[in-house]
Amino acid sequence: MTAFKYFQNEWTPVINEYLEKHLTADIDDQKISQIMSYSVMAGGKRLRPLLFLSTLNSLGKVITEKEVKIACGIELIHTYSLIHDDLPAMDNDDYRRGKLTSHKKWGEAEAILAGDALLPLGIQWIAEGSQSAALVEIITKAIGPNGMVGGQYLDINSTNNDSVAEDAEFINRMEWLKTGCLIQASVNMAAIYGEASQVEQVKLDDFAKMFGRAYQIYDDLVDVVETSEEAGKATHKDQEEGKNNTLTLLGIDKSRKELTDLIKQAKDDLNGLNSEVLAGFLDLYKKVL
Repeated sequence: MTAFKYFQNEWTPVINEYLEKHLTADIDDQKISQIMSYSVMAGGKRLRPLLFLSTLNSLGKVITEKEVKIACGIELIHTYSLIHDDLPAMDNDDYRRGKLTSHKKWGEAEAILAGDALLPLGIQWIAEGSQSAALVEIITKAIGPNGMVGGQYLDINSTNNDSVAEDAEFINRMEWLKTGCLIQASVNMAAIYGEASQVEQVKLDDFAKMFGRAYQIYDDLVDVVETSEEAGKATHKDQEEGKNNTLTLLGIDKSRKELTDLIKQAKDDLNGLNSEVLAGFLDLYKKVL
């Protein structure tokens, strides 16, 4: 078993247990708790919280319940973004992680409110776990108008917009903002919290940039190379709905080449770090190459 798999098998159940327990215990109204928990506990790779914890591990930091709370706060924020992204006014998806999306299960108003509740609760958990204004600043910048939300706006605004179909700079910026920013924040928060040296911070940030950019290209490829059952959501949608992304810009072969190059750069960025677990995250991309 690889170091990454061992780490994943050890900490994913801990993350899930914390999420399940505190989404029940920390929320007074059990109905909204149930609606929030439905999407959070639907599954998923727990990629972002595991990146946070893995970065701490690479820095030799002991992981306690405080660090798990911060990691789970990141996951709440990520799930909020998925709930809202699936809404009819956005991507209009019926399935996520192999289950009905929140608005299909509970209704649109309920889904919106569940997302609205997960966002501040996630920030609260990060603040309470870290007692650090720096971490709160990193996460709020990453998900705001100059980060994830800004990228989602550009995505919606560019759909069926031929004027940006061949604009590589625009597409790179859009995909970085909507996906890469939160991934970068997960690593950078751990670097600050784990008191990484300046050299370590630079290496980890460079790794996060490559990994985060690669992840959206991977997701674009999943849309065309996997079935809905394999992906846990509708696939083969992007081109039909007029989405502009790396895949529509470059095609499958060149997108795979771009992904391969980013993976190599990410591995190079980890040189000199205790990075066996972090390097294992890059194996995620193998199934689309």
